[in-house]
Amino acid sequence: MSSSSMSPEASEAAAAAAEAAAEAHEAYLEARQEVNVEMLIYYAASLSALIGVFILSFWIRFIFVRLGWTRARNPILQPFIATTRVFRKIFIRTLPGFTSVGHAVVVIVYVALNILFSFYDFYQDDYSQITNFASRFGWMATGNMALVVFLALKNTPLAFLTAYSYERLNVLHQIAGYTTMLYTILHASIYTDYFLNNDRVYILQEDVVTAGIVLGFALLFSVLAGMILKRFNYELFYIIHVALFVVIVVTLGLHRPSFNPDQGLYVTVIIGAIWFADRLIRFGRLVYNSINNEATIHALPDGGTRIVLKKPIPRARPGKHCYVWLPQIRSSSSFIKTRAFETHPFTIVASDPMELVINSYSGFTRDLHEYALKNPGKSIRASVEGPYGTDPDPLDFDKVVLVAGGSGATFTFGIAADMLERMAENSTQQIDFIWAVKGQDNLTWFTEHLNNLRNHYHSPKVSLKVHVTRLPHTHPAGRSNSTTRTSSSGSSTDLTPSAEEKGVEFTATSGQISSSAATPYQSDRDEKYAPRRVDIPSSAASMVDLPIIVGRPDTEALIRSAVESVGRDQRVLIAACGPDGLIKVVRNVAASCISVDGPAIEVHCEQFGW
Repeated sequence: MSSSSMSPEASEAAAAAAEAAAEAHEAYLEARQEVNVEMLIYYAASLSALIGVFILSFWIRFIFVRLGWTRARNPILQPFIATTRVFRKIFIRTLPGFTSVGHAVVVIVYVALNILFSFYDFYQDDYSQITNFASRFGWMATGNMALVVFLALKNTPLAFLTAYSYERLNVLHQIAGYTTMLYTILHASIYTDYFLNNDRVYILQEDVVTAGIVLGFALLFSVLAGMILKRFNYELFYIIHVALFVVIVVTLGLHRPSFNPDQGLYVTVIIGAIWFADRLIRFGRLVYNSINNEATIHALPDGGTRIVLKKPIPRARPGKHCYVWLPQIRSSSSFIKTRAFETHPFTIVASDPMELVINSYSGFTRDLHEYALKNPGKSIRASVEGPYGTDPDPLDFDKVVLVAGGSGATFTFGIAADMLERMAENSTQQIDFIWAVKGQDNLTWFTEHLNNLRNHYHSPKVSLKVHVTRLPHTHPAGRSNSTTRTSSSGSSTDLTPSAEEKGVEFTATSGQISSSAATPYQSDRDEKYAPRRVDIPSSAASMVDLPIIVGRPDTEALIRSAVESVGRDQRVLIAACGPDGLIKVVRNVAASCISVDGPAIEVHCEQFGW
C-alpha cells in the first residue's frame, strides 16, 4: 500500500511513531550528554588531584626546610628524606624529548588520564555507535581547552601554591594545546563522515555547527602558528595567537550556546573570565607603573643593550623577570611599525635602580639595540609589568652554585647580587659563580656586577670563574715561561680542544701585564696548569686583575667539586641559565650528586619550560 492511500488512522500512527522515535533519540542524546559531562567533571577532578600532589609535596618540603629538618639526621625522618632524594635523583635527570624524567612522568600521567576518560563509561556501554566517540572527544577537547588557558595565565595561582611560575608551565601549555587540537580533529572528522554517509548534510549547515567549524580552523591555525611562525617572527605570532584565541572563545560559546541542559557554556565563561582577569591585572600594573617612569638605554658591545628604569616595581628582585613596554621602539621589519601594544620579558639584573641587560637577536631586541646605538643614553617613555618567576631563596642554602652561558648571566648576576646584599655580616655561606662567554666584549655588559662580586664585603666568599671561549687572533711577543699575547685585527678564533682542556687562565689588564691569582675553592684541575697572561683590549680594561680562564668550563667537574666541599648536613643550590646543552649538563650532574648520605641539593634551571 502506498503512503498516499494510507488511512488517517495509519498516518496518525506513523506520525506518532516518528515523534516517539525522535523523542527517544533526544532523550538518548541528553542522557549521553549527562554521562559525558560527568566524565568531564571526573577528568577535571583528576587533574586537580594531580596538581594537588605538587602543591602538597611543595609545602611539605617548604616546611621541612623552614624547620631545618632537611639538615637533621633524625632517625624518624631519615626514611622519608631518603625516599624523596631517591625520587629526585631520578626525576631531575634529562630525558630525550623531555626536559627531565619528572616532566616525562607528568606528561605520561596526563596522556593516561585523557585516554581513560576518552573511552571509559559510555552511555549504556554502547561502543557500537561511532557518534558516541565523536561526542566524548568534543567534550574532552572543551575540558583541555580550559586547561590550556589555565596553564597560560601569567598570574597563575600555581606560582604561589607550587613554586611553578607560568614560564615553567609553558611546555605543558603547548602539550595541552596539541591534545586539544587532536580531539577537535577527531570530533569534527567523525561527525562529518557520519552526517555525509547518512544523508544529513543539512546538519553541517546549522549555525551551531558552522560556529564549530570556524572554531576548529581557528584552533588549527593557532597551533600551526605556534609550531612554525613562532620560530621566525615571535611578535607576529603573538598577535595572531591572541586574535585567534578571541575567535576560539566566541565560537566555542556559539557552538555550545546554552547553560542548561548543555552546560558547555559554563566552560566557555570560565575560560573567558580567567583570561580576561589575567589581562586586566597585567594592564592595571602596566598603567600604574607607567606613571612618571622612563627608561635610559645604553648600547653595549657585541649586540647588548642596557636598560635602566627610573622607577622600580614593587617586589622586584634580581633574578626574576618582568615585561617591558617601550612604545618608542618602532619595528623595522614588520608592516605594523608601532609597538604600543607589545611587552617583552627580560630578566632583572638589579633592582635599585632597576636594570635589565638584553642580548639582541631579531625583532624587538634588534630594533632596541639599533635605537640605542643611534641614541646613546637617551631616556624614553617606559613601563614594566611583573615581576614573575619563582626562584629559590639563596639565603636558605650554605653554598650556591651559579652557572651561566652568555647572556644567561643576567639571571645568575641577579641571584648573586641579591644574595650578597642580604647576607649577614657573619655569614659563612659561599657562592661559586661560573660564567662562560664567547668573547671579552661580552664581559663589559656586566662590568659593575663583576666588580661588585670582587669588591663586595663578602667577596672572599665568592669563587668567581669567568671563561672566555673565543679570543682575538694573537701572535707571540716573546719566549718566556708565561707567554704574552697581543690582539691583532678584529677577527677572532675558537680555541682548540687542547686549550679548552687545559683550562688556560689570563688576566684582563689595561695596557699592561698583571699577575693573576687563582680564585678560592678552585678545583685541582685548574691549579694543575700555570696561568697564561694575555693582553686584553680596552673593551675589558675597566675590570683590572679579573681572572679569566680561556676555554669552556668543565661544568660537571666544577659542580661536583662544589658539592663535595660542603658537609652532609648542609644545603646546596645549583642554579643555571643558558643554552639547552648547558642546562642538560647541569641537570644530570646535579642528579648524580644527590645521595642519601650527602648534602641536600636543590636544582633550579631558568628556562621557558621545565
